[in-house]
Amino acid sequence: MNTRIMKRAAWSLALLIPALARPAMAELVINPHEVAGSVDFGQIVKGRIKGSTYEDQPITRTGVYLTVSGVRDERLEVRMTVGGLLWLPLMPPTDASPGARIVQFGPGVGQAQAIYSFGDVENPSSRLQFGLFPIKYNPDAANLGEYLFRSGAYPGYVWNGGWSYLNSASYLAQGVRFNLPTFSGKVTHDFTLFMDRNIEPIHDLAPGYLVTFKPNPVFELGAGAVWAHAITLKKENGRNGITPETKENAYSKTTERPVDYAGDSSACLDYYNDKVGHAAGKSDCGYYTFRGIKMMARASADIGALLKVDGIRSGDFKLYGEVALLGVQDQPFYYEDRSRRMPMMAGVNLPTFGLLDRLAVEMEYYRSPFLNDIGQPLNSNRPLPIAGGDLDNPVNYGPGTKEYTKDDIKWSVYAKREITQGLTLYAQAASDNSRHFDVVMANPYDTPATRTPSEWYYVLRLEFGLF
Repeated sequence: MNTRIMKRAAWSLALLIPALARPAMAELVINPHEVAGSVDFGQIVKGRIKGSTYEDQPITRTGVYLTVSGVRDERLEVRMTVGGLLWLPLMPPTDASPGARIVQFGPGVGQAQAIYSFGDVENPSSRLQFGLFPIKYNPDAANLGEYLFRSGAYPGYVWNGGWSYLNSASYLAQGVRFNLPTFSGKVTHDFTLFMDRNIEPIHDLAPGYLVTFKPNPVFELGAGAVWAHAITLKKENGRNGITPETKENAYSKTTERPVDYAGDSSACLDYYNDKVGHAAGKSDCGYYTFRGIKMMARASADIGALLKVDGIRSGDFKLYGEVALLGVQDQPFYYEDRSRRMPMMAGVNLPTFGLLDRLAVEMEYYRSPFLNDIGQPLNSNRPLPIAGGDLDNPVNYGPGTKEYTKDDIKWSVYAKREITQGLTLYAQAASDNSRHFDVVMANPYDTPATRTPSEWYYVLRLEFGLF
């Protein structure tokens, strides 16, 4: 980055404190409240969770949301969204407990953020955003992609969906984002510092950087990196740290294999077995870590704007894609091949000549050798993809092996149509990485409900609101 950009960023940040200290009589404008609701209905046509097979399993959710926002002195904008969700837990078909059949309700916060604009209020030179807010760096992703923030490095899980089945290709960040447009808006920089607060060790801070290059209305390029768990506020090497020093998380530096499955003698294995703690055994032990750098690159081309065909609006016919590297540094045995830590997504918006507002088809290829499983970090605080199993036996390509490939391909079809102002219909059919929630603690399941391309679901949403 050149010196001019760095100086501009420094001056913008230096002006923040005196700018916020303006008189209390500054002008305050309250925007009209936004009240919205949605009703989802669909089915898991075929899927599985915890060994149970689902066929024609209904999935429903109903939500209501209230957004309040305002602007003080034309520079400081505050936005807050609260809401509630009626949802049904997805339990194994054999579960006859009442809790598995009762509708659950949960309140939530969709955003609680402030945005301060520097320079000209009509065309700000930069913006500082802080609090709890959604971030979406890939404007084209309808369902798949958006890997940089909603994926892990070690293990390299990918995730989409969540509490919202549709329109959820974004990340709810907690932290700070500094947005800096340059070269007349053709190059935009984003500096982020977000809290790691999902399933890995929480409370750590992850700095990140994104850049977007849009030379013209047709093409857009983007790239970024995040250093997950770079700043930790607790002991790094304890049992619950980012590098847990336990036997279950240890590997032998000599054999470069996990200690529990070393298969041969090693000083590290002897160290844990005899518990003597001799220096040779302790020095042979290495430990897997959550800390790692994730990288992303993306591109899009608006074919409709390029061809200028009658009946095709800008954005109706668009090609886009994204690729990520979930962990730059290798770790023994589990994470030895960067090419197998690279999820890739390709999508296309297909023209419908006014029939739909958007029709998007997306495909994902992720050649990870392991099942897309979050069980170890979620339940045991270990940066491991699986636990146990016959790690070296790929005969049946089972979830407990090092060569599980049946979930490498994902797909998604998304459609949107505004019926009238304030009333919109959405539809999505997919075999993706969505995880559902149980009834005990509303925890996500370790694996997606749809693993193979032949396992899929569909959801219809009617969204309505007063704006």
